[in-house]
Amino acid sequence: MKTGTKGEGMASQGESTGTYARRATGLVREVSPFSTLVFNMAGQPTAVFLAISIFFTLGLYPGGSIWLGFAMALVVAIVICVCYGLFTSAIPRSGGDYVLVGRVTHPVIGLVSSFFWTSGVILSIAFIALAFVTVALGPSLTAVGLVSGQDSLVTAGEDILVSKGWQFGIGTALILGSAVLLAGGWRWTTRIMNGLWAITMLGLATVFLVLLFKSHAGFVNSFNQFAGSITGEPDTYGAVIESAHKEGVDTSPAFSMDNTWPVWASICGLSLFGWLSIYISGEVRRARDTTQMKVMSLGAVLHIGIAAILAVLFFARFGHDFFVAINSLGESYPFAAPPYYTFLASIAGGSTLLAWWLFIAFAAAFPLLMIPNITIAVRTFFAWALDGLLPTRFAQVSSRTHAPHYAIGLTVTLSIIVLGWAVFNNEGFQSVLVEAILLQLVTMILIGVSAVLLPYRRPDAWRSSATTRRLFGIPVVAVAGGLVAILLTVLYYVFLHYPDLGIDKGQFYRDCAIILGAALLTFFIARTARLRQGVDVDKLAAEIPPE
Repeated sequence: MKTGTKGEGMASQGESTGTYARRATGLVREVSPFSTLVFNMAGQPTAVFLAISIFFTLGLYPGGSIWLGFAMALVVAIVICVCYGLFTSAIPRSGGDYVLVGRVTHPVIGLVSSFFWTSGVILSIAFIALAFVTVALGPSLTAVGLVSGQDSLVTAGEDILVSKGWQFGIGTALILGSAVLLAGGWRWTTRIMNGLWAITMLGLATVFLVLLFKSHAGFVNSFNQFAGSITGEPDTYGAVIESAHKEGVDTSPAFSMDNTWPVWASICGLSLFGWLSIYISGEVRRARDTTQMKVMSLGAVLHIGIAAILAVLFFARFGHDFFVAINSLGESYPFAAPPYYTFLASIAGGSTLLAWWLFIAFAAAFPLLMIPNITIAVRTFFAWALDGLLPTRFAQVSSRTHAPHYAIGLTVTLSIIVLGWAVFNNEGFQSVLVEAILLQLVTMILIGVSAVLLPYRRPDAWRSSATTRRLFGIPVVAVAGGLVAILLTVLYYVFLHYPDLGIDKGQFYRDCAIILGAALLTFFIARTARLRQGVDVDKLAAEIPPE
């Protein structure tokens, strides 16, 4: 791959085989298969998923089966990984859905797709920055303080949770720190990501070992000893279950398929993103063979497998009724720290040192999640600039670090602005944040549809992909693409059908219209401006860019 200081060099017509010849991007294949696995798993952090993503549904949707939800989510995740992995092997370029969808269908559709995806990503970056304070630091300090009996830590945790200054300051620092790391190039970024991933995995392994060697009766005894001094109840364990029953929570409901659908949707909310390396495929080694597809699939299996194994232990050691109850309690919840697995495992272990370690391991998941999200936005803006939809400076790449610094700066600026909105108008931000998964599902469905069209719209690219095998006479990538589009459409319906999942249909449709309008306006303004410079954006954005 060539390297250069600019990511775009538009030449006159006829200078090369394409409509407009361009130099190579300046990005280089520096990301190994293992680092690709970490990158993909970072986009679906198991620790965060277990803490905040699924167990609240046990009380909200009684009878919903998380086990069936795990199985259904794994099937969807594997189908997505096979589809996107094979698709990307045909066009292994950085830029993700914008390049894949735009090159197979039409540049306008590619830009619409990436507007929906990037809108969700920018919302997610702001959420991760805020959640680092309000989900990781604040509650974890409070939990450590409760376990160790240090009131100062409890106070510190509570102060962080109510201080907008701390929330904005620490969140901004996380965004800037992640951006500085990316600006230094992949060598340092992958080392740090691999280290953070190892810490989070060791934290989950610690939880596994603590609970493996702790009996249910032993946990009940440890919990009552811990909670007695706070609640004044000799049997707080039983009192938690009784309080849940008084609040109308059914802790032992019969199975309900109707309530399993929203549980499945909640699991999918942080379990379908083991394929995010498609946004850096131009920088992934062996991107043209099946390696990336296998790495994606392995990441999905590890994520859901680890979550399911730990969930089994949670129910076995904490007790089914108690675990449902403590995750469902409202005003009668007795502790300052939320019932995350880190808090309950610390109580089970009865150790201040354990509580600190689980705090650190849990907190490490948030910068780990932040880095791929910023990277995705950066590579999207970079790809837009390559095609002339943004000023060319956003496609400039450092000759030393091979990082697109201007695109990083743009991402940071937008993210900090949205973080400010999240901190100082949290209610308004939260009402839009819940839409992020649906905004991104639009893109994921479009990628699936584009995969169906790949062998017919881009036959040369398909023939150079990892496989040209057929199933019942239909190319495998097209079969997988059709399944992705169908399965995700069902998921889309579930999110809209169950109001307790937080989607306001009217607001969501309004926001979709705004994003669609912004995408179309951006494309046609850019096309008009480029035509005055003698550049046809339609033709340029239809080319498969050089590596």
